[in-house]
Amino acid sequence: MSGDDRTVSRRTLLRTVGLTAATGALAVSGLLSGGAASGGAASGDRPVTVRRVTAQEWAAGRGPRYHVAHRGSGDVLPEHSMPAYQAAVDWGAACLEISVGITSDGVLICMHDPTYDRTTTGTGTIIDQPSSVLDSIRIWQPRLGRAWTDNPPRVPLFEDVLRSFGGAVVLAVEAKVPQAYAPMMAMVERMGLRESVIVKTYYPSDDLATATAQGYPVFCYFGKADAATPDAITKAAARLNPHRDCLVLPAFTDGAGSFLPDATVAAAVGTGIPVWVFPLHRRSDAEHFFALGVQGAVCSSYGYIAGVVPPVTADAWAGMAIASGEMTRNPSWDGYAPAFTPAGEMVLAAKGTQHFLTIGQCGRVPTSTPGTVIEVDGCWQVLPQSASDGLSIAFGRVDDSYYQHRLGAGDGCHVILRANGELGLYRHQDGRPDGELFSSAASPPLTAGQWARMRITTTADGIAVSRTDSGTTVTASVPVRDGYLHLGRASSDGEAAFRGLRIS
Repeated sequence: MSGDDRTVSRRTLLRTVGLTAATGALAVSGLLSGGAASGGAASGDRPVTVRRVTAQEWAAGRGPRYHVAHRGSGDVLPEHSMPAYQAAVDWGAACLEISVGITSDGVLICMHDPTYDRTTTGTGTIIDQPSSVLDSIRIWQPRLGRAWTDNPPRVPLFEDVLRSFGGAVVLAVEAKVPQAYAPMMAMVERMGLRESVIVKTYYPSDDLATATAQGYPVFCYFGKADAATPDAITKAAARLNPHRDCLVLPAFTDGAGSFLPDATVAAAVGTGIPVWVFPLHRRSDAEHFFALGVQGAVCSSYGYIAGVVPPVTADAWAGMAIASGEMTRNPSWDGYAPAFTPAGEMVLAAKGTQHFLTIGQCGRVPTSTPGTVIEVDGCWQVLPQSASDGLSIAFGRVDDSYYQHRLGAGDGCHVILRANGELGLYRHQDGRPDGELFSSAASPPLTAGQWARMRITTTADGIAVSRTDSGTTVTASVPVRDGYLHLGRASSDGEAAFRGLRIS
């Protein structure tokens, strides 16, 4: 790499990241990895030498497929917080997406929204309030787990983010209100980070022309799928340089369910400008777009999607924080969020819909190998109205795309333990809502608060599924491939809980 060296005080890095408040939650998520800004032992003011990376260097060496950290890693850690940025860097992210707002007294802060309401304990418009309110505001995202509401991080100052990460990684910075653009770029210049910054801007914004004239590479994005028409894409691409800029599209038309049409992606790829998509939640999301010629995956769970986080064989629910790889149908929507208890229970209680959780942190479980065992306790904290509704385990799925009963998406197997006690083993196939029953058996009905131990064992002959607390077993002589795991509540009411997940 080329560029200047710079030094930053080790103490400054530790103070900036705010590890005093965040260490417990980070440890719960398995994200602390030692070093200057991630919990290593301090040694006075010994400087940390950081080799400055430039946007040009990164573009030249990143290859045809690469990942960018979205809001730090906002599916797993509080978005636009120092812990989220630090985790992404620890996971190896070479580029962070940073949103910047401005207070009434001119202080630049990192936050996506123009108001404090959605992601913090504060309320009201940022630009209408002085920076002094930051003393009493904390980032507040309960869907990530109680570990983060017990130790909520502060809203970071843009200056602190630049001092901690500027030059160590490329920063894609966006002024979320027009008033923030000039002071944001002035701070970048003062801190000598011109070569390490990309300007992120909405495609019709005046900031696009301004950043281009100032010589900055541009992250030009469409915020909504319906705005990304072929004509708009062509016009936006005509303003971009294929050697340094990128054209960024929303990945979904409806939050996190239906992908942007292939034809729209093809139109963007056909312009010759490097195309990125955002926000991606799953490895299968990234693979879908990479196959269409997209180069950049803007990830809300960087470590998981980039394949950096190693697979685990047990849950970490006692830590009361979402794990990197645990995903609901829409990880950014509070209504789907699981809850966690200090007793190590994971609770699924979404209203009016089935509630499933992808257990991506376990990776592709080797269910094609005889002797592999998946075990978990299930419980109805509140019974569903229908006794035929059940607790479910889906396994042997080729990728981590979302699963729930009768969705008709993807191939694999699933187990249902119904509230009436029926234990069933099924196969599901892509495009077919109805599952195929292999085997079932009666067992004692479940009562509210009663835990039932479910065990899936792969054998040389196929699969054996047991409810070990009652001695009930069903089997099927079918092969099972390696694949991803899901746990869920196959009902639109009731409250289900799981604990003690183990894979051996």
